[in-house]
Amino acid sequence: MDTLLSVISVICALIVLGIIIMTHELGHYSVGRACDIKIVEFAVGFGPKIKKWVKNDIIYSIRWFFIGGFTKFYGEDEDVKDKRAFNNQPAGRRALTIAAGPVFNMAFAFLLVIIILCAFGDYVPVIQDTWEGSPAEAAGLRPGDRILEMNGVKLDFWMELQSAKDAGNNYDTKITVLRDGKTYSYDIINAQNLKNNEGEILEGKYIGIDIDARRVSFGFFQAIALSFKWMFLVVRETVLLVLGLFAGRNTENVGSVVMVVSVLGQAVRSSFENVLRIGVAISVSLAVMNLLPLPALDGGRLVFIGIEKLFGKPVPRNVEGVIHFVGFTVLIIIIGLLAFRDFTKIFGG
Repeated sequence: MDTLLSVISVICALIVLGIIIMTHELGHYSVGRACDIKIVEFAVGFGPKIKKWVKNDIIYSIRWFFIGGFTKFYGEDEDVKDKRAFNNQPAGRRALTIAAGPVFNMAFAFLLVIIILCAFGDYVPVIQDTWEGSPAEAAGLRPGDRILEMNGVKLDFWMELQSAKDAGNNYDTKITVLRDGKTYSYDIINAQNLKNNEGEILEGKYIGIDIDARRVSFGFFQAIALSFKWMFLVVRETVLLVLGLFAGRNTENVGSVVMVVSVLGQAVRSSFENVLRIGVAISVSLAVMNLLPLPALDGGRLVFIGIEKLFGKPVPRNVEGVIHFVGFTVLIIIIGLLAFRDFTKIFGG
């Protein structure tokens, strides 16, 4: 039974990942068609074709490995005379078509966030307990108080709590709470080496509270408004993670498709909500990574369009093609190494 559940969860994870990647390709396809760029083929999946058909001179195909897909534009990698060819389009149209993939991923993630907040709500920080004899107890903070703001950081979500703590200082803690429908604000002087309710003396300065997460629900319009903030937080964390990678940090947090499928599989076995949450993270990550100014990625192709606009003529197609080929080769090698590492980590013990 466990083996069957594992197989089912992996299949479901691959389907979810495939939908996220296909959303990216659908962006390229939709905007390309809107810009009247000639499309050769739009494929769902990779590998041998299961089924194909032709409509409006476009080949549509469904392939065996449903983990992504591709959009092939006519004249994308060579110079041809057809005015509808990709490379014969104005720079603006080409840039829009390329950027549409990441934009669609962001829009898809935003939609998932709205669904999460409307259907499940989210977690907010709540005071679980105040330490006996602590500044927090003396100031009047109570268990059950919902923390609305700390050290100038508004807390709509639990995920913002660490940023609020980091924004503080060693002298005092400014905190606003919601209690019985009313808000109360405090400016509490931190105390040195407090004893918590378990009798442990903690080194450092604290006001003396234990904080827990509590799930709250949101109305539809409130959920939409808060979705913008959630997206900002996720995008910011993703960008910081990527910047950290280039600085040599957070390398242990980088995973291949093997790790992504493993995490998604665990989410499938736990709850639909967790699948949606992981889906948001993957979709945003795919958008951010594709916008990096590296060869073979959407961001790299946008750089070449920018160079063309700056100097008034494009980089020779053969030169650009070689650069993208080298970049793609390096990318495949890195992905392969990460996949081997993750496979060994997951299945090798």
